[in-house]
Amino acid sequence: MFVRAPHCLPLDEIECFIAKKSHWLKQKLLEQKLSIQNTTHSAINYTQGSKILYLGEEKCLDIQFQKTSNIEISEQYIDVTLSKRQQKSILSSEDLALCVKQQLARFFNQQLQEYLSIKLPVLIEKLQLYPTKHKVRLYKSRWGSCNSRGELSFNYLLMMTPTWVIDYVIIHELCHLQHLNHSAHFWNLVSTFEPNYKQAKHWLKENQTRLVWN
Repeated sequence: MFVRAPHCLPLDEIECFIAKKSHWLKQKLLEQKLSIQNTTHSAINYTQGSKILYLGEEKCLDIQFQKTSNIEISEQYIDVTLSKRQQKSILSSEDLALCVKQQLARFFNQQLQEYLSIKLPVLIEKLQLYPTKHKVRLYKSRWGSCNSRGELSFNYLLMMTPTWVIDYVIIHELCHLQHLNHSAHFWNLVSTFEPNYKQAKHWLKENQTRLVWN
């Protein structure tokens, strides 16, 4: 650990400061260490046996090759079937990982589209807030968005989260149709339709290292 201080500051004052802040420093170093460990352990490498979340539950990737590509979900596995045509283009583990990642992306996109086709109309009527349109795409640092034209966007990686978290994100973005900010009025509106929104925000924060699409 390094301590940066002005050259003119006496050494005994620096040591005194460190002694007073030792507990805080140890806590921050521990948090930093755990964060690095969690990121390393939870990174998705899209290879056989890699762990990935689907609707909030950890699944194990099972990769195989058949005539046609497909993805199926079971209690413990995400079965990713790549086509024989894809197999011919795979020359390394990196190529394999890329093919699996791309197929998972298409699958998540399709699954979220289907979920929104059912749930979004229900929540629109419940909130009486009407978007002009919506789309599904990949975001690196947000779960959804709403612009001044009333257009909503949702991150297809929401399929990695529980359905109650997806519903919170939908409600969150619908509420932006009335308040295009994060003011107290906005959060009051969110809480009216999702009283447990803080639990959803907490889940996303607690699992953020497992939701990295690297």
